[in-house]
Amino acid sequence: MSSTISTQYEKQEHRPNDKQVGKPLFRRAGLAVALIAAPLILFMAVLIAVQSQAAASSHREAPLISKDAFADNTDTYVFISPENQDNVVLVGSWIPFEGPEGGPNYFEWDENVHYSLFVDNNGDAQADITYTLSSRVEVGNPLTFLYNTGPIDALTSANWNRKQFITVTETTANGTTVLVGNKPTAPVNIGEKSTPNYASLFAEAIYDGADGVPGGIKVFAGQTDDPFWVDLQVFDLLTLRGQNPPIGYENYNVPVDSVSAFNVHSLVIEVPIDRLTANNDPVLGIWAAAARKSSRVLNGLGGVISGDGLETQSGNYVQVSRLGMPLVNEVVIPLALKDAFNTLRPAQDLTIYTDPTFGPVLQTSVEDPEIGRLLCGLYGVPLPADSDNDCSTEVTVGTPRSGRGDIFDIFLTGMVLANPFQIETAGGPTTLPAGFNVNRPANPNAQPAEMIRINTAIKGDTCSPVPSRLGVLGGDACGFPNGRRLTDDVVEIELLAVAGAAYPVLDGRDTDFSFNPALIDLLSDNVDRNDVPYYMNGTREQAPQTFPYLAMPQAGQSHWHTNPYFNVLVPWVQNAQWFVEQNPVGAAAPALVIGFPLFYFVRRRLRTGSSERDEQRSIIVIDQPEQR
Repeated sequence: MSSTISTQYEKQEHRPNDKQVGKPLFRRAGLAVALIAAPLILFMAVLIAVQSQAAASSHREAPLISKDAFADNTDTYVFISPENQDNVVLVGSWIPFEGPEGGPNYFEWDENVHYSLFVDNNGDAQADITYTLSSRVEVGNPLTFLYNTGPIDALTSANWNRKQFITVTETTANGTTVLVGNKPTAPVNIGEKSTPNYASLFAEAIYDGADGVPGGIKVFAGQTDDPFWVDLQVFDLLTLRGQNPPIGYENYNVPVDSVSAFNVHSLVIEVPIDRLTANNDPVLGIWAAAARKSSRVLNGLGGVISGDGLETQSGNYVQVSRLGMPLVNEVVIPLALKDAFNTLRPAQDLTIYTDPTFGPVLQTSVEDPEIGRLLCGLYGVPLPADSDNDCSTEVTVGTPRSGRGDIFDIFLTGMVLANPFQIETAGGPTTLPAGFNVNRPANPNAQPAEMIRINTAIKGDTCSPVPSRLGVLGGDACGFPNGRRLTDDVVEIELLAVAGAAYPVLDGRDTDFSFNPALIDLLSDNVDRNDVPYYMNGTREQAPQTFPYLAMPQAGQSHWHTNPYFNVLVPWVQNAQWFVEQNPVGAAAPALVIGFPLFYFVRRRLRTGSSERDEQRSIIVIDQPEQR
């Protein structure tokens, strides 16, 4: 009987009421949430210290060249050197969408292509100085499929099985000078096993006076991060994600940098300005191109047996790709002329522009751009010189600059102000007068031609103390379209220019036209900078400071392709991969600060839960009837 009374007592004492039932369930739920949240929060802590690459021109300018990636220009840049204001930096990039994991046959310069940067210093649309890159490949062991047979710790490493060597020349009227002769470039950035100290390999591939490069010139030619950025859904009938409909989408409206986490191959040359300019004219015109030999014969197995190889290339080099101003061939040149444009030299532009067959198409494309007609037709953006309100600027075919004079000047002649324009300088706001020459050659007979032009005398204190990503349109005379810096947001600048932002200043013949400043926020794809910090920089917000300025190529080991869901976290997670690499101890701090207290809490709850379960088990034993 005493046993029965004891059992009843335990039952009564420990029978849980409604509140007591809720507490263990609540504790268990809390514990489950903590256990789930712990790795997630730790993951977020790591993301705070690991760069998300979810936030880099379409790089597919024309049908033919889009099928020949190794000769395809991606971008051209020219800007005053951040290291030395007496130097100018020329950058050409080729080979779009290089996936960092692209092994075992990794990306490299094409041995059968000449990659060139051209400089016109007198306005005649002819190249006065040409920098050309050629390359060759050397295979150490052809009996392995491996790019490298072990860690590559130097450009001379025997473990680098497929080495690439570059030659860079400078050609002028006085002849050709070899700047870099048959020197190794850096390998691609594979990962910590193959390229454990990639930064040293990248730095080793920078050539200057210490390596015998003459004339105060610096040269880098190899794989880099793609410095461009754009949301390519702009080609879905001019969609700008992040904007409200109809400019943006109803769904999946998160902006995406479509070229983030991809690499390119870049030729970067820093040259003293006085080596390039002539006749006291500070204006230079720059464009880039790629050329292939005119004939390619596929020899098949017979070529292997004969020793001629699987293919034979011969003949003169023929230009197959050209790029000066960004986005010209993508969105200005119509399909009928895209492939032909890639073969033209700037000196041929005016001939085609005034040709009775091709001229009307080309002139209309420039002076009444299709992008403008789309902006007007889709979103109601008014256009200059649209007297009949049909979303089209009036053009007199055969008379250059009869339509949009602002677009004509930006792309073909260089800019001279038609009306005063205020810029920001180190000394404060300054108004430039009408007639101010921004970047037009001094030659009165200068020939209109498509290229990037830079006035090398506009620099230093003339620049905005806080560089504007909108370049000249943002009041910064040192930005695009006066040259092109790596930080210039050319997609938005050109959208705003087509919408008439520069028309009152450069043309102004339609005195009734007024640009609406509200368009500055509306005509934005909300992708405003590169996806990784520039070379030797700590954050994405910093302007490039150190040659060769472009970021090192992204590694197959650590990069992420763009994921729109991660874009939500971009403000938290940008800039941190560099921090982790440079400060491994400091990078652990966020995880420790968040993780240790959370681990302590979870561990304590586990112990508490274990004690509660032991107590419950003891109650259950007491409640068991006596075995007989």
